[in-house]
Amino acid sequence: MDDKFMQSMERLLNLKEEYKGKLEFAKETNDNEKIIHYQGACEGLKVAMSAFAPYLNKNY
Repeated sequence: MDDKFMQSMERLLNLKEEYKGKLEFAKETNDNEKIIHYQGACEGLKVAMSAFAPYLNKNY
């Protein structure tokens, strides 16, 4: 696979973990504004990652 493609996919995976952690912290502190923000960010990442799926399937 192309290096830039793999870097992009790796960055999305890293962001997913980062936002997941921040979302959990926001839930623990009951910060509703941040909960909404990070839930939206996590959903957006799911959409972005799904765009990569066809390319991943071609190479395996």
